[in-house]
Amino acid sequence: MHQYLSPRCRKTAIFFFWLSFWQLTALLIDNSILMAGPWEVIQAFFHLMPEKSFWLSIAVSFGKISAGFLLAFFSGILIGWLAFLHPVFGEFLAPVISFMKSVPVASFVILALIWMGSERLSSLITFLVVFPVIYVNTIAGLKSTDKELLEMAQVFSIRGWRKGRCLYWPALLPYLNSSCKTALGMSWKSGIAAEVIGVPEQTIGEQLYLSKIYLNTAELFAWTLVIILVSAGFERLFLVVLNRVGKKKPVFLGSRESNFQTHTGQAEGNFLQTSNSLTAKLSKPHHCHAFTLSIHHLSKHFGTLEIFNRQDFSFSSEKPWCIMAASGFGKTTLFRILLGLEKAEEGEIEISNTSCEKNKITLNLLKENNNSSNPLSELRISAVFQENRLCETLSPVDNLLLAVPELNRKTAEQELSLLLPAECLNRPVSTLSGGMKRRAALVRAVCFSGTILLMDEPFTGLDEDTKQDAARYILSRRQGRLFIFSSHQEEEGRLLEAEILHLSSARLSS
Repeated sequence: MHQYLSPRCRKTAIFFFWLSFWQLTALLIDNSILMAGPWEVIQAFFHLMPEKSFWLSIAVSFGKISAGFLLAFFSGILIGWLAFLHPVFGEFLAPVISFMKSVPVASFVILALIWMGSERLSSLITFLVVFPVIYVNTIAGLKSTDKELLEMAQVFSIRGWRKGRCLYWPALLPYLNSSCKTALGMSWKSGIAAEVIGVPEQTIGEQLYLSKIYLNTAELFAWTLVIILVSAGFERLFLVVLNRVGKKKPVFLGSRESNFQTHTGQAEGNFLQTSNSLTAKLSKPHHCHAFTLSIHHLSKHFGTLEIFNRQDFSFSSEKPWCIMAASGFGKTTLFRILLGLEKAEEGEIEISNTSCEKNKITLNLLKENNNSSNPLSELRISAVFQENRLCETLSPVDNLLLAVPELNRKTAEQELSLLLPAECLNRPVSTLSGGMKRRAALVRAVCFSGTILLMDEPFTGLDEDTKQDAARYILSRRQGRLFIFSSHQEEEGRLLEAEILHLSSARLSS
């Protein structure tokens, strides 16, 4: 029978079942002091409503308990964030959090009454009960952030509020939702319990205490009904606000004037004209445009699995390079080492002007070198990963502006429209096909200003016609950058006019 009832009808039927059970129990006991029935409670409720003290008690308790909850909510997020960023700080706080979680509420109430009286008692107890819940869930939510997106942010230099809002916040929000559903109920239970013990004036706790003193069970149940209604209303309102604010998608406006033509329209040698300290070493004479990146004695192991054993590689920016090898030969590992996402056991990188041998830079790739997360970070390497690594809730335009904020919105749309239909540009990435996501990732990597462009199997998920369009777009925007990509198909290497390097044959033993 229940399968023919709608969920709402089933809930209504269940409600009336328990209401009838309550009324039947009250009739059987037949003692209003021990058990007041539903009708008596409703009468007591409407009897209280016209009284000024009824509304004043609700307002005072609501203000104190909600203030304690909100203070615990925001401070829990803030201190949880600090503990996540600085684990030592989290370890220092761990005994305090354990103490707050394990000590009974009654003990806190008695101590608080001794120290500060009953006026702010419910706010303090609510804070002490809610804070550990929010704090622990904040750290758990931040730790659950997609590691692949964090690597993407590292490569594209996404920092500050953009990283927090677009990467950490979406991971944190479900944990906050879950913790708030628990903490909101706990806040009212603990706050009212503190008021019953401390009996501050003009509060719901005081009214409950008086109902007990006068053995007015109907009024006691009526105030309990008030607590349930106010608690449920506050929970519903808070969660609605949290989700509306939390799920609101950020819109990136970009810069007022796009610098895109500046950083992609230069002649070869863009890397020589950058002003950072690393490339300045290679900037004279200015006519030396092309450069060579050489990797010497590269060794990398994963446990007993040997990927590279003192291997040497050399890549010139004068032409694209296509690395070909079967799976497991280290294509992705080589890219991750260049991006600073993996450390090598041995090896160094040498960067030199092709025409001016006296201008060289040597960078260490050892695991022990912790001065920088990426030894080539000052050269600004952009990448297309094996995965698309896009923020699924953002549109392709916003994903591009997140990584390349120097673009303006109009230019970003123009660039994406070269590979994507116009109607897809401002839709959430989660609604796009795999091929569309891949093209968005390609545009992001190409538009990122830098000197080295790495692409790990860039044409994954693209059909032949789309491959042609993507190849033309990449070549038109390369502008002298060192361009290295991996592939399993020689046709793709020829499509991008690349020098094909078979990784197995390129390995040179020491």
